[in-house]
Amino acid sequence: MSREGPVSVSRFTDPLVTSPADPARHPSQATAYWLRRDIIRGVFQPRDRLKVEPLSQFYGVGQSPVREAILMLSTSGLLAHEHLKGYRVADVSLADYRDLLDIYQRIYRLALNMAFERGDDAWEEQVVVQLHRSLRVHKVLPDGDPERREMWQMAYIGLHRALLDGCGSPILLDQFSALGGRLERYVNLFGDLESDRDRDHHAEHRAIVDALMDRNAKRLHALVDRFFVTTQPVHDSIKAALRDLETKDGA
Repeated sequence: MSREGPVSVSRFTDPLVTSPADPARHPSQATAYWLRRDIIRGVFQPRDRLKVEPLSQFYGVGQSPVREAILMLSTSGLLAHEHLKGYRVADVSLADYRDLLDIYQRIYRLALNMAFERGDDAWEEQVVVQLHRSLRVHKVLPDGDPERREMWQMAYIGLHRALLDGCGSPILLDQFSALGGRLERYVNLFGDLESDRDRDHHAEHRAIVDALMDRNAKRLHALVDRFFVTTQPVHDSIKAALRDLETKDGA
């Protein structure tokens, strides 16, 4: 089990990136939040075994909350169960990443189209609020401060979730959240984000929100297509890293 590398989210103190559940009152929910984010962020590596006692010590909670947290995440796609051996962090592969990326983008477009059709005034108001909140958070790449990087990630995720909330489908949104977490893990583990360094995400987000609020379908689709295309260098770097990893493993 990893102990070095990325800092655990459980060590962060800013309210924007701490567990929404009070660890003192709801230790299982807080531990599930920490463990999920730590797996996504690479604190725990692919195939790391998730042993209850070390995790209990790592997070400073009892063993029962750790067991419950693992069960909460057992269907997230971030964990893999081995008969008689317990749980590990899910493995990675090029085939899995390609599948995730394809389905994530399809679900994103579907949910956004539904939000375009169904979104009401309350949803529009929440999107605008979330956009303004995100604009106050500066982009931080992995070579920057870990807590501020997590703040950027949460602002980014929060805005896109708000955009899609207008679809009105809890099932679709749950799938989007699960796929998004798995995809983010690949970015954190293998992505070369140098192409993102000078990218103006805030301007891109403002344009998407404006098109959505104006109900301009043609412009919205063009902006979303451009958004995904602009991210392609990062995806290409992940695919290359996974090819290299699989070549080494097969050698």
